Amino acid sequence: MDAKHSYQDNLRFFRSLLIVTSLQKRQDLRVAEIVQVFSDPLDWSQRDHLMVAEEAWEYVVNGRGYAPQLVFCHPDLLLAHHQTSLYYRGLSGMSIKTASGYVGSIDNLEQGNPRSRLSAAKALKMAQTYNTFISSIIVNSTEWTLENGRRTIIATLGISLDGTMRNKIGSLAEERIRTMLLRWLVERNLVIAPTLSGDEALEDLPSQFQLAKEIEMTFTSEPDVAFRRDGELLAVIEIKGGIDPAGALERYGAATKSFQHAVNDRSRCRNYYLTAVVTPELSSRIHSDRLVDHTFNIIDLLENPAIREEFLTELFHHTLRLV
Repeated sequence: MDAKHSYQDNLRFFRSLLIVTSLQKRQDLRVAEIVQVFSDPLDWSQRDHLMVAEEAWEYVVNGRGYAPQLVFCHPDLLLAHHQTSLYYRGLSGMSIKTASGYVGSIDNLEQGNPRSRLSAAKALKMAQTYNTFISSIIVNSTEWTLENGRRTIIATLGISLDGTMRNKIGSLAEERIRTMLLRWLVERNLVIAPTLSGDEALEDLPSQFQLAKEIEMTFTSEPDVAFRRDGELLAVIEIKGGIDPAGALERYGAATKSFQHAVNDRSRCRNYYLTAVVTPELSSRIHSDRLVDHTFNIIDLLENPAIREEFLTELFHHTLRLV
């Protein structure tokens, strides 16, 4: 592979792999089949309590002739088969993040994790939430059909895949930058502890490293990389690897928390912002905030040796005085 495009190509390859493997799992079809063949009696007499709108019920059961469980969520079915949350959440058009905001974590439930636990109270809350949304969709739609609902399930899965992809983009960028830093330091014998060869996998390494001149380097979540001496912050790095220009300001907003904290902790701390996208709006925001001392493009850092050397020289020579 041409190294010039390795970072962007890795993102594209992962996106393709994620889509293909997710479709191969056929989760939507599996949970739909569970719902269809479920034969235990379900009590629908307390529809108000289950938040099933009567107008939606009339349309689904009497108008379309659908079995109620194919459209409306019953807590007893959820308790019997936790993973069917994916089916009803899909019909309601809610992402995992949105649904979790209403009912709490549902990831393990939908993945069919055998260790997941679902209480009767939470099952009821989930059913009420899903039914509220499903009823609203049916009542406010023209000629709603179960086929439309199933398309919504697939679309909702796509939203979840997009969220997974965004998380992976961030992780990949952090891994590449952290590996770059470590290799540069190891090649110059600047890592005092632990002893490194430079070939270790990042996941097998500790999060804290003792560098020369009593500098401590830490990999955390906020900030992504921090440098300290005697507990005093010298520099922090925030890494945002997303390549969607529309989210540039949002990603920067998340990073400013670390920058503000660093400046409050020590006014002379130097803040580095590494991003895959720099828009005119982002440049203006960075300039007006005055929180960032240095901004570098991640793709340039990973693919352009001159830019990479400029960054490393600025960080390890001018800021940290390590070399």
